[in-house]
Amino acid sequence: MEDTEALRQRAIALRAAADALTRGYRRATWLRFTLVFFPVPFLVVLLRLQLESWHYFVLGGAYLGFSALLYVIDGRASDKCAVAERAAEAAEQACASAG
Repeated sequence: MEDTEALRQRAIALRAAADALTRGYRRATWLRFTLVFFPVPFLVVLLRLQLESWHYFVLGGAYLGFSALLYVIDGRASDKCAVAERAAEAAEQACASAG
């Protein structure tokens, strides 16, 4: 009986941690996307009359670099959420099979 209660408590704790991590990921994702996809196009629109032709290549490279960085950062954060979700599901299944 104590093992079942311990499994249930562990499943509840893992589910709460997974939900909190997912909420934090969703909350931070829009900010990351805004910080990556807004500044460079905004600079191009804002300074389009003052930019030389080579500036567009530099800004295009910066845009691609920021996009790649976002892809890496977002992928790592998404993987952490997926691992937490799988751990919570495994604990819930163990609790269900023990109970």
